[in-house]
Amino acid sequence: MKKQTCLSAFFLAGLMTAALPVQALAAYSDSPEFARTPQEWERLRDNTLEYEEVEDLIHEYNITVLNNRTSYRDYLGDTSDDVAQRYRDAAQELWDSIQYPDDPADASYGPMLMAAQMSETQARNLEKQADNNVDDSQSIFLQYEQVEKGLVLSTKLNLISYAQKQLTEQLNLENKALLEAKYQSAQIQAGVGNATQMDVLTARQAVEQFDSTMISSQKETQTLKQKICLATGWSYDADPVFGPLPELDLARIDAINFSEDQALALENNYTLRINRRKYENSTDAAIKEGLEKTIYDNQQKIASDMTVKYQSLLNARTSYELALAEQAVAAQNQAAMGRRFAAGTASRLEYQQENYTLAEKNVAVENTKLALLTAWETYEGAVNGLAAAS
Repeated sequence: MKKQTCLSAFFLAGLMTAALPVQALAAYSDSPEFARTPQEWERLRDNTLEYEEVEDLIHEYNITVLNNRTSYRDYLGDTSDDVAQRYRDAAQELWDSIQYPDDPADASYGPMLMAAQMSETQARNLEKQADNNVDDSQSIFLQYEQVEKGLVLSTKLNLISYAQKQLTEQLNLENKALLEAKYQSAQIQAGVGNATQMDVLTARQAVEQFDSTMISSQKETQTLKQKICLATGWSYDADPVFGPLPELDLARIDAINFSEDQALALENNYTLRINRRKYENSTDAAIKEGLEKTIYDNQQKIASDMTVKYQSLLNARTSYELALAEQAVAAQNQAAMGRRFAAGTASRLEYQQENYTLAEKNVAVENTKLALLTAWETYEGAVNGLAAAS
């Protein structure tokens, strides 16, 4: 197969391409049917997005991943010299295509001259990239795999964020009901001379302003849903069912051996592996020296990032346990207020306020649980190769 050439950084062009709308999952998978069992394909092609399916869905249907996989097939087995030759071929194609204007009096002289000069610059840049190239098929594969694993992690985190936004919307409904109760109370109090019209107006404005907040929140939730759909192979306007999120066993956090995980993070890190491969491919002394410094810097930053993510995980667990304690107190207060309301010693508004406080604490527990899951996934992603290295 003849390998195509194109302009600068051609083999990375598809790395972060935005996912395009997909109307049917099966239409875009490039895997042969025998790559999975019929039951596995059926599970991926139904209208339910299960959390544990994210990795497979992105591998089979994400447009960026599919484009990268197609691109990689063209580089399979290439050495760094082969990749450098691609740059040179692309540069030569540019040199051959340049057309210089002849007549300065021609109206098109200026634009043609500018186009020719831009092509010259691009061609020289490609030649420079060829001279400095340290990529081969292995480093390119690692870069594409890094993108795919990053998409899997970000999509899982988006699913968690989506669940958090749904919790916020539930709490918003409780909050709106409380604000409306306060508005009604202000009207009643104004009717008997215990509140001013300004109090009534303020209470009404609070309801109206919160309506605007709810609309904005709903739009953010919908946008996030569209992003998840596109990443996993649905069209942007699809309406798949999102399955439940996994329950995190706190014992898994207790079982962490941070020293071992930090060593694994260094071993697995994609950026570090890519730069080490580039170092192996390099022959220029200056490039080797620069890569040595880069690799050392990668190692320091990975170790630091792992420390930060581990501490964030521990902090998230503490926040979850604190939220559970506050929920218990709120439940006791709400039960006591319920008895007072039943006995006629507390107003309906006071009772609604206590109900809202409990609802708020209930949502806080769920939110901190989801934040803990986010911290866990982020930590695991770092261990498995995605720790920040630069």
